[in-house]
Amino acid sequence: YAIAELLIVNVEGIVASMPDYIANLHESYSKATSFISDPKYTEYIQKWLRGLDLASMATSAVNSLSGILANSAVVLVYVVFLLMAGEAGRKKLDKLFPVKRTEYTKFIKNMRSISDSVRYYISSMALISLVTGAISYVILLVMGVEYAFLWSFLVFILNFIPYIGPLVSSLLPAIFAVIISGHLMQFIFVFAAMEGVQIIIGNFIQPMVMGKGTNLSAVVVIISLALWGMIWGITGMILAVPIMAVIVIICSQIPSAQWIAILLSEKGDITEGEEK
Repeated sequence: YAIAELLIVNVEGIVASMPDYIANLHESYSKATSFISDPKYTEYIQKWLRGLDLASMATSAVNSLSGILANSAVVLVYVVFLLMAGEAGRKKLDKLFPVKRTEYTKFIKNMRSISDSVRYYISSMALISLVTGAISYVILLVMGVEYAFLWSFLVFILNFIPYIGPLVSSLLPAIFAVIISGHLMQFIFVFAAMEGVQIIIGNFIQPMVMGKGTNLSAVVVIISLALWGMIWGITGMILAVPIMAVIVIICSQIPSAQWIAILLSEKGDITEGEEK
């Protein structure tokens, strides 16, 4: 509840300050055009800007941000239930199959493999995203970027989306910093600091925490992000990797479908999934 309240306050603050941000954009434009000596380019830029409805664009951006936050709340609920459902699910299976047979043992083994893989991925990513968000929060506070809590929360959520999420979470506060200050260098400083944190954690800390990861091909991850993103929006993009990891594990346990697991896997090795 406290997190939701803070996020609402941040979004309301952005909406209330929107006229000031639009004025800053116009001021930045005036400064930029003063360096352009050729009147043809200046006239072209003026025509282009007159065709833009900045107020409408700003409103759309805030609405999109609100949608992301709403979807993020849904994802957090999913994460909590997935992390808590492990033992309860096993007890239900024990009652469904009171007589232990070979089929039951194999089924339980496969279900545990899926459950353990998904829970480990989600818990590891949650820890990494939390650390990344906390460091980003401190950096944004030090650099004087307003609504640091909102941007760091988005870092936490978007970090679950491979490749695209970290980049977007670095761009958003950097763009906002330019809108507030009117100085392009502020964008460079904020983006470099935010992206630096992502690079260090993504290349050094994350591999140590997650090991070999989800055994998914990079191409498969990108395609699944696009596919599940079209189906469920940002929620689908966040859940894309766990869903594909489950599909690989299930296919690796079925002899006739192992070829699918091999194609989806990172290096064609599915023995690790079978041993779990």
